[in-house]
Amino acid sequence: MDTAITLFLADQAPELAKAHDELYPERIDEHIPLSLTLIYPFAPSDELDDDYLKMARDFFASRHPLSFDIARVAQWPDGGAVYGVPEPEGQLRATMRALWELFPEFPPYRRPGSDPPPHASLTLDGGDHPETLKERVELRLHGLLPAHFEMGEASLMEEYEPDRMRVTHTFPFGG
Repeated sequence: MDTAITLFLADQAPELAKAHDELYPERIDEHIPLSLTLIYPFAPSDELDDDYLKMARDFFASRHPLSFDIARVAQWPDGGAVYGVPEPEGQLRATMRALWELFPEFPPYRRPGSDPPPHASLTLDGGDHPETLKERVELRLHGLLPAHFEMGEASLMEEYEPDRMRVTHTFPFGG
């Protein structure tokens, strides 16, 4: 079973979280709210031990809280999913890259050498009409962006059955 370290955004933008649930209903059953993933996959749940937890806890304790806005959306190439773009992304991207460096055995999205941008997924994929998906998402989000986020902790989510996640630990930022 997989684990991930993520930032939960839903509590700080409830209307955006509601739109996320409407646009990406698969996430409701998976128990994954509007969020921004920092590292996925992280240690498989059967390998997650005190050493990994201490390394993650120490990592976040040594970093400043994150502050960013989601002010616009983008779409992955070839009619893929639509996602919220965090701006500025520098601090967030540096945090993600530092996590990947600290845990090189867990490359982002299982693709060694990849460098995905920070993103808050808003849809699963392009659906039946990928060419208009971004426009439909922008229409649904009208008046909800920009949304500002002040992140004081990261959360470890663990898959407890296939496609079902729960929070098992939180890691406060220090700085």
